[in-house]
Amino acid sequence: MAHPTVPLQDLKAVFFDIGGTLIGPNLALLGTWLRAAGVECDDDQVARVEPLARRAHADLRHGVAGTPAIRGLYAREVIRRIWADQAIELSRLESAVSLVLATASAEGYATVPIWNEVLPGVREGLAALQARGLPLVAVSNSDGSAESVLVDAGLREAFAAVVDSHIAGFSKPDPRLFDVARAVLGVKAANVVHVGDIYEADVVGAQAAGIAAVLIDAGNFWPDAPCIRVANFAEAIGAILGDTAS
Repeated sequence: MAHPTVPLQDLKAVFFDIGGTLIGPNLALLGTWLRAAGVECDDDQVARVEPLARRAHADLRHGVAGTPAIRGLYAREVIRRIWADQAIELSRLESAVSLVLATASAEGYATVPIWNEVLPGVREGLAALQARGLPLVAVSNSDGSAESVLVDAGLREAFAAVVDSHIAGFSKPDPRLFDVARAVLGVKAANVVHVGDIYEADVVGAQAAGIAAVLIDAGNFWPDAPCIRVANFAEAIGAILGDTAS
């Protein structure tokens, strides 16, 4: 079912989530770390379970935010799904998570996964919006590294600003994070569209702030989401620019 977004002639800015929307996790590196921790898996299996793990991570992160458990949450959810057909002992699971984190740390990475894979269609889509003169803002639930992630991916110059939840002091779906993004540009909520990949954070948060949302739902997790729902980034840009229906 399609839901109306902001008419193109009224659009003054576009907001974007980062992880899972603009940039994906480095699954090849993650697979290497998992195998080093004794988790038998191949890269295809990691790719299959990762969207499910990322979905669970989004649901659970608020319960452990600000505690040491947040650092291993993503790896834990990936491993749980790889071992879904096994009886998992908690001690074995925690040992594997610790080994993944230790391997990552030894290689100079503070977090798991490493978000450095620019997703298909992102560079072209951002360029298409810029060609229309639309300012872009990244709005991310992050740990203070959102801006550096965009810099490392070569995407930072596309954005007028980066709003990081760690720096702002509140996380999506808190509408205040979107209010911060609007204040940077001085735009009204009625003139903004937000694009993200997690319904509970991106759509609920944006709509609570009075902002229309486009949900990239590649896993078909939210078939009844009350917003425009698309399968990939290119379709999201098409929906914003009126080039496709969803």
